[in-house]
Amino acid sequence: MNEPFIIAFVLALISEIADKTQLVILGLALKYNSPLKVFSGALLAHAFMDGIAILLGAFFGFTLSSVLVKNSVGTVFIILGLWGFYKLYRKTHRKESRIPGKTPFTISLLTVMISEFGDKTQIASGLLSAKYLVPIPIFMGFVLALAAAIGFNVFVGSKIAQKLPRRTIKMITAVLFVLFGLFALVY
Repeated sequence: MNEPFIIAFVLALISEIADKTQLVILGLALKYNSPLKVFSGALLAHAFMDGIAILLGAFFGFTLSSVLVKNSVGTVFIILGLWGFYKLYRKTHRKESRIPGKTPFTISLLTVMISEFGDKTQIASGLLSAKYLVPIPIFMGFVLALAAAIGFNVFVGSKIAQKLPRRTIKMITAVLFVLFGLFALVY
């Protein structure tokens, strides 16, 4: 039981280094000055998406059209990035209205769920579960590794956010989303 846990932990940690989802999480940490909410939303999204993959991998095995997933995710994030640029440069500067439920937690949760759909970490977790058929240690290994990666990213990102002007943060966030979308389309 220790071997699948260790393999899952190491695989998830390595998979998340310079991962596109980590760029998205960094963008969210820069946009919102609420690191704990961004961390919690991102970790819950990862746990949910990887948990589904692990269960499917252990019991059914699955194949998704990687081209469809890649193109959909890439397009969504390019649109989100371009929308960020539009909001940054539009002529009329309206005060941002507060939409109920639009919190750093829910935005992080939904954004990371979208970006993780068909991601290499999710696929790796499902394949590892299909190989070892012990979903709980694999899930625990993935979640602990993701907590470490997301925690580092969010809390370092929030420290950067405290030192930058708000406009610069919005610009960086929009650029990260467009880059993520392009990266998803190309790779």
